[in-house]
Amino acid sequence: MVERSTALAFIVACQQDPATGTAFLGEDAAGIEAELDGLDQPWLRNLRVVEQAGTIIAACTVDWDPEPSMAWVHGPWGAPEQVARHGAALVADVCDAVPAGIDRFEMCGQVENESMAGLAAGLGWTATEVNYAMVVPAATAARWSAPAAPAGQPAGPAGPAGQPAPARLRTPVRIRPAESADVGLLKPLHTAEFGEAYATAAQLLSRHHTVVAEDSTGAVLGYAAGSLQDDGQAYVDFTAVLPGARRRGVGRRLVTGLAERLLAAGDPGMLHLTVRESRPAAHALYLSLGMRQEAALRGYRGPRVTAQHPG
Repeated sequence: MVERSTALAFIVACQQDPATGTAFLGEDAAGIEAELDGLDQPWLRNLRVVEQAGTIIAACTVDWDPEPSMAWVHGPWGAPEQVARHGAALVADVCDAVPAGIDRFEMCGQVENESMAGLAAGLGWTATEVNYAMVVPAATAARWSAPAAPAGQPAGPAGPAGQPAPARLRTPVRIRPAESADVGLLKPLHTAEFGEAYATAAQLLSRHHTVVAEDSTGAVLGYAAGSLQDDGQAYVDFTAVLPGARRRGVGRRLVTGLAERLLAAGDPGMLHLTVRESRPAAHALYLSLGMRQEAALRGYRGPRVTAQHPG
């Protein structure tokens, strides 16, 4: 097995270049190590490398979860020419480490990672739409919290100059922690919005901080779920609002309400989220809250790769 320090140094170097990193990890050395150590599966045991004259030139590892029966390929890392040469074999090798029965795989990188895109195309994997990574200092997010706005009044803080004005709530909305009884209500919305996501509706309650928005009758209008990652940073992982309740300020209230709980649960320096390219209204909302776009990401999904795959 390759030495841990040697493997980490190679991975960190690749992560610090958008053209060779994976979107599942960050760029900070300590954060990358924390994220790798926090995977459900031992990253070093599942690491596969290609060496040349005793030096790592390509590497890949994998993580998986029986529920929702999905695996995530971390990497392949390496210079573009090395990924083109060794990527398919590395992915096949890490797929062999994943238990039988898990046949949905995903890898993700910034759009600048053209070698990952080429590898995925060669494997026959499908590209997702672009997702924009947004980030804001925790100190800014801490100022989002505000009392619930009366009907017809602005919901939440005013946007920065030049950004869209906050939406107006047509009906009062209450944000509360999700309860076990909410799973049946959240499941169809979560599935419709995120499909083959990395968390099931039940895991929104067991593994995430989750809040729901409800109207004056107690009807659930949407939810937001997030977590504190192993690198100490806060992430808004999922946000969804029922179609009939959109453009009424519900999304803003969900994000700000979840952010308040995440910041109270830890001491993150930054708050992160991603938003799909096809959701310009949500993108505008996050910009109006003072978030900045950090990267454009694309995922690639497909079935298990076998060693016989050409590459």
